[in-house]
Amino acid sequence: MTDNASFDPFSSLVHNWTTMALAPQKLWQSINGGWSFGNIIVNENNSSAPQTEQAIVAQESYGRQIGKLLDAVDTLARRQPDWSDTEPLKAAIDLKIRVDGVKLAMAQRRIDQLRGDLELLRAAGPADQYDASVAALRKLLAELPETGD
Repeated sequence: MTDNASFDPFSSLVHNWTTMALAPQKLWQSINGGWSFGNIIVNENNSSAPQTEQAIVAQESYGRQIGKLLDAVDTLARRQPDWSDTEPLKAAIDLKIRVDGVKLAMAQRRIDQLRGDLELLRAAGPADQYDASVAALRKLLAELPETGD
Protein backbone atom coordinates (compact mmCIF):
# COMPACT_ATOMS: atom_id res chain seq x y z
CA MET A 1 0.00 0.00 0.00
CA THR A 2 1.20 3.53 -0.74
CA ASP A 3 2.02 5.85 2.10
CA ASN A 4 -0.06 9.00 1.45
CA ALA A 5 2.45 11.15 3.29
CA SER A 6 5.17 10.31 0.75
CA PHE A 7 2.96 10.46 -2.36
CA ASP A 8 3.44 13.72 -4.26
CA PRO A 9 1.10 13.98 -7.27
CA PHE A 10 3.00 17.02 -8.62
CA SER A 11 6.35 15.20 -8.80
CA SER A 12 4.62 12.33 -10.58
CA LEU A 13 3.21 14.81 -13.12
CA VAL A 14 6.62 16.46 -13.62
CA HIS A 15 8.27 13.08 -14.09
CA ASN A 16 5.72 12.09 -16.74
CA TRP A 17 6.08 15.49 -18.46
CA THR A 18 9.88 15.37 -18.64
CA THR A 19 9.92 11.87 -20.06
CA MET A 20 7.47 12.75 -22.81
CA ALA A 21 9.26 13.15 -26.17
CA LEU A 22 8.46 16.48 -27.78
CA ALA A 23 11.25 16.32 -30.34
CA PRO A 24 12.86 13.45 -32.20
CA GLN A 25 15.59 11.70 -30.25
CA LYS A 26 17.82 11.50 -33.33
CA LEU A 27 18.09 14.52 -35.58
CA TRP A 28 19.34 14.00 -39.13
CA GLN A 29 18.66 15.46 -42.50
CA SER A 30 19.83 14.22 -45.84
CA ILE A 31 22.00 16.71 -47.67
CA ASN A 32 21.02 17.54 -51.22
CA GLY A 33 24.31 17.88 -53.05
CA GLY A 34 22.60 19.70 -55.90
CA TRP A 35 19.96 22.34 -56.44
CA SER A 36 16.66 22.74 -58.24
CA PHE A 37 15.19 25.31 -60.58
CA GLY A 38 11.46 24.81 -61.08
CA ASN A 39 11.09 21.15 -61.93
CA ILE A 40 14.74 20.78 -63.00
CA ILE A 41 17.02 19.18 -60.43
CA VAL A 42 20.76 19.52 -60.89
CA ASN A 43 22.95 17.19 -58.83
CA GLU A 44 25.93 14.83 -59.14
CA ASN A 45 23.79 12.35 -61.09
CA ASN A 46 23.26 14.66 -64.05
CA SER A 47 26.08 17.20 -63.81
CA SER A 48 29.78 16.95 -63.20
CA ALA A 49 29.75 20.41 -61.58
CA PRO A 50 26.34 21.38 -60.12
CA GLN A 51 27.85 24.27 -58.16
CA THR A 52 29.27 25.72 -61.39
CA GLU A 53 25.87 25.45 -63.07
CA GLN A 54 24.23 27.18 -60.11
CA ALA A 55 26.76 30.03 -60.32
CA ILE A 56 26.14 30.41 -64.07
CA VAL A 57 22.35 30.46 -63.66
CA ALA A 58 22.71 33.03 -60.87
CA GLN A 59 24.23 35.41 -63.45
CA GLU A 60 22.59 34.24 -66.69
CA SER A 61 19.18 32.58 -66.35
CA TYR A 62 18.27 29.58 -68.49
CA GLY A 63 15.76 31.78 -70.30
CA ARG A 64 18.41 34.37 -71.12
CA GLN A 65 20.83 31.67 -72.29
CA ILE A 66 18.22 30.03 -74.50
CA GLY A 67 17.09 33.42 -75.83
CA LYS A 68 20.62 34.31 -76.92
CA LEU A 69 21.01 30.94 -78.60
CA LEU A 70 17.65 31.34 -80.37
CA ASP A 71 18.71 34.77 -81.63
CA ALA A 72 21.97 33.31 -83.00
CA VAL A 73 20.29 30.28 -84.59
CA ASP A 74 17.62 32.52 -86.15
CA THR A 75 20.29 34.80 -87.65
CA LEU A 76 22.31 31.89 -89.01
CA ALA A 77 19.26 29.99 -90.26
CA ARG A 78 17.86 32.93 -92.20
CA ARG A 79 21.18 33.23 -94.05
CA GLN A 80 20.58 29.80 -95.57
CA PRO A 81 18.76 30.05 -98.91
CA ASP A 82 16.78 26.88 -98.21
CA TRP A 83 15.91 27.55 -94.55
CA SER A 84 12.15 27.34 -95.17
CA ASP A 85 12.60 23.88 -96.72
CA THR A 86 14.85 22.59 -93.93
CA GLU A 87 12.59 21.40 -91.11
CA PRO A 88 15.00 21.89 -88.16
CA LEU A 89 15.84 25.45 -89.29
CA LYS A 90 12.19 26.29 -89.91
CA ALA A 91 11.25 24.84 -86.50
CA ALA A 92 13.93 26.95 -84.78
CA ILE A 93 12.75 30.12 -86.55
CA ASP A 94 9.11 29.32 -85.70
CA LEU A 95 10.10 28.79 -82.05
CA LYS A 96 11.83 32.18 -81.98
CA ILE A 97 8.74 33.82 -83.50
CA ARG A 98 6.53 32.26 -80.80
CA VAL A 99 8.95 33.26 -78.01
CA ASP A 100 9.11 36.82 -79.37
CA GLY A 101 5.29 36.87 -79.37
CA VAL A 102 5.22 35.87 -75.71
CA LYS A 103 7.77 38.58 -74.90
CA LEU A 104 5.66 41.21 -76.66
CA ALA A 105 2.48 40.06 -74.92
CA MET A 106 4.21 40.18 -71.54
CA ALA A 107 5.57 43.67 -72.27
CA GLN A 108 2.03 44.82 -73.05
CA ARG A 109 0.79 43.27 -69.79
CA ARG A 110 3.49 45.13 -67.83
CA ILE A 111 2.49 48.41 -69.49
CA ASP A 112 -1.16 47.73 -68.67
CA GLN A 113 -0.14 47.00 -65.06
CA LEU A 114 1.83 50.26 -64.98
CA ARG A 115 -1.23 52.14 -66.21
CA GLY A 116 -3.30 50.57 -63.44
CA ASP A 117 -0.64 51.36 -60.85
CA LEU A 118 -0.51 54.99 -61.98
CA GLU A 119 -4.29 55.24 -61.78
CA LEU A 120 -4.19 53.85 -58.24
CA LEU A 121 -1.41 56.24 -57.27
CA ARG A 122 -3.30 59.18 -58.75
CA ALA A 123 -6.54 58.22 -57.00
CA ALA A 124 -5.21 57.19 -53.59
CA GLY A 125 -1.59 58.22 -53.26
CA PRO A 126 0.07 61.48 -52.42
CA ALA A 127 -0.15 63.92 -55.34
CA ASP A 128 3.56 64.69 -55.24
CA GLN A 129 4.40 60.98 -55.56
CA TYR A 130 2.11 60.64 -58.58
CA ASP A 131 3.56 63.80 -60.16
CA ALA A 132 7.13 62.58 -59.61
CA SER A 133 6.34 59.18 -61.13
CA VAL A 134 4.72 60.73 -64.21
CA ALA A 135 7.63 63.16 -64.61
CA ALA A 136 10.12 60.28 -64.46
CA LEU A 137 8.15 58.34 -67.07
CA ARG A 138 7.93 61.37 -69.36
CA LYS A 139 11.69 61.82 -69.10
CA LEU A 140 12.24 58.16 -69.92
CA LEU A 141 9.90 58.36 -72.90
CA ALA A 142 11.64 61.48 -74.20
CA GLU A 143 14.98 59.63 -74.12
CA LEU A 144 13.71 56.70 -76.20
CA PRO A 145 14.61 56.73 -79.88
CA GLU A 146 11.87 57.44 -82.42
CA THR A 147 10.40 54.41 -84.15
CA GLY A 148 10.26 56.03 -87.59
CA ASP A 149 6.60 55.15 -88.12
